Amino acid sequence: MANYTREISHMMDRMLIKIMSQDKNGFYPSELIHQMSLLDILLIKTVGEVSQIQLSVMIKTLELDRNLIDVSVKNLIRMKLVKKKKGEVDQREKWIELTESGENLFRTLLDAQLSEMEFILNDITINEEKTILKFLSKIVQYHTEKYDLNKG
Repeated sequence: MANYTREISHMMDRMLIKIMSQDKNGFYPSELIHQMSLLDILLIKTVGEVSQIQLSVMIKTLELDRNLIDVSVKNLIRMKLVKKKKGEVDQREKWIELTESGENLFRTLLDAQLSEMEFILNDITINEEKTILKFLSKIVQYHTEKYDLNKG
């Protein structure tokens, strides 16, 4: 066990509290017109990175329940940030793409996140960055079903 286990655990709890608070109150309130949840932001980023995405692929990528994503997509459609369309080849396919407002929001989100990352990493050495990356990678690995250590 690491020497700082208790402190790391405490800071992880604090980080989760901050994330839940922001999720309730909206992320990046000074930069965004709309009050957005973490899921809304993840959907905008996921679509924005590829310009359009099949709904079933997005569900698989985000590893979330279809109903949860559907509710958020409907919310984003209501805010005129995304639009849903049918597939050109297979009409049963549902595709999501950003509207012009959604594209503007996507760029704003990227700028806000870049500013946040610059603040966080400003006084950190390259070796510390590598350590943080390894730490976060291990968290993701632990919570990936393939590596789930809590399974019998």
